[in-house]
Amino acid sequence: MIGKIIRKGEPGYQQCTVSIMDTTDPDITFDNEGVSNHVRAFREGISTKWRPEGDPKTFRALIDRIKAEGKGKPYDCALGLSGGVDSSYMAYIAKREGLRPLVVHTDCGWNSDTAVRNIEKIVKACSFDLVTAVIDWDEIADLQYAFLRAGVPNQDIPQDQAIFAAFYKTASKHHVKYVLSGGNNACESILPKAWDTVQMI
Repeated sequence: MIGKIIRKGEPGYQQCTVSIMDTTDPDITFDNEGVSNHVRAFREGISTKWRPEGDPKTFRALIDRIKAEGKGKPYDCALGLSGGVDSSYMAYIAKREGLRPLVVHTDCGWNSDTAVRNIEKIVKACSFDLVTAVIDWDEIADLQYAFLRAGVPNQDIPQDQAIFAAFYKTASKHHVKYVLSGGNNACESILPKAWDTVQMI
């Protein structure tokens, strides 16, 4: 249940003792030391107990299933690749495990030269096929400008929707059942749920 937004200067206002997060997030909670649930979640996310592949038995079973179901097909999975660390590491895992992903990249107009070079190097080194979906710049720019003018907290919604839509559309077109996504739960997707005005697809 979403609580009440309390702004600075109002009764009940509180700010995290570690971060800048405060009661403008209606769902925020604090421990006895005034540390917010956001900081606690971050600390748990980067815990030394974390393993990239999770439980080894579950990981191995999943890899074997992807390979078995993809036998005889051009691709056994699809992999979203931005050129950043997380998805690049996922590409490394896919290559190491002998998977045959169709790599999908969505260009929303914000690619850096470094990201483009990384994508080119990765697909070449791994011998993966690459599909690049290019989003109409005028349309995405109009949407992003509208979000800026509206003061919506999550400014990434327009391009995130475009990225996921293009990714799943490409996977479906090539009849790919499994998709690989390299993400960092400790440092990404950090906005409070109450601030996310549009649910991801």
